[in-house]
Amino acid sequence: MNITQKKVACVVICAVVLATLGAGCTQSSNQSGGIAVTDDAGRNVTIAQTPNRIVSLAPSITEDLFALGLGNKVVGVDSYSDYPPAALNITTVGGFSTPSVEKIVSVKPDMVFASNLSASVIPTLAADGIPTVVLNPTSLNGILNDLSLIGTVTGSTGNSSGLVANLTQRMVNVENLPIASHPSVLYLVYWNPAYTAGNDTFENSIITTAGGVNLAAEANLTGYPTMSKESIIALNPQIIICNGGMNSTLIQQVKSDPTLSNLDAIKNGKVYIVNSDIISHPGPRAFDVLDWMAAILREPASVPANASTDLIATPTPTPAPG
Repeated sequence: MNITQKKVACVVICAVVLATLGAGCTQSSNQSGGIAVTDDAGRNVTIAQTPNRIVSLAPSITEDLFALGLGNKVVGVDSYSDYPPAALNITTVGGFSTPSVEKIVSVKPDMVFASNLSASVIPTLAADGIPTVVLNPTSLNGILNDLSLIGTVTGSTGNSSGLVANLTQRMVNVENLPIASHPSVLYLVYWNPAYTAGNDTFENSIITTAGGVNLAAEANLTGYPTMSKESIIALNPQIIICNGGMNSTLIQQVKSDPTLSNLDAIKNGKVYIVNSDIISHPGPRAFDVLDWMAAILREPASVPANASTDLIATPTPTPAPG
């Protein structure tokens, strides 16, 4: 298994585990003057003072911190945090789901942001007096809420409120765009078996906000389930969007599968691939995916395609007659 395939496997495994856990956070000041918050795992956490040395245990959280201007305070990241490029220069403290407590402690953090996959280290960190907040957004609004939470915890509410306002306006702009119909969308994380994203995922939130109908959600699927080829054929998606973790491999597998040749998406050349590191990370760049997807799903003349080369947006060519 090469590095790219390992990243795709990680996306699938992480997505399935994340889907089984809850979300939602609140925040308030406590009587001692610190900040008391309820994180996405439903845990009550108190942060006594503004942190100056932060560890991030998920790529999306690393992106959040840098987007909020906190990159200079990040002293440790998970091994998958590779965006922005400056994150590559920060000490790694273990894998996405296998962080090392020893490495975390060695960088002397006063605050850790974790995903549900890395929550196993929380009791040990708590014993060492290191507060940990779990972030697990399952929608675009969840991403906005977590950015606000990070801003409050880190004393950077000015930056977070500005970023949240900007991203919220981008979402509103997309929702206000004209749309002639709401095309059916199949989002694929993997093929054989076909992993997709159900109605409680942030990918579903992107699809529906962009104007599409997520077929997995319509089938009342939750989390990141598998779908049979028979189900996919019966649902007949108008658009297929492939996770690009294996570059063109996934899209080629879908296009070359003879059992799918009569799908509307295949016949009409509406099969796309999008960068795995963007669509699989529930951070600010998810709104780039939203803009790009709206350009596909809504009136093309009204929505210019996202110009970023980081967003791979390659439709299949329309098949030749006959």
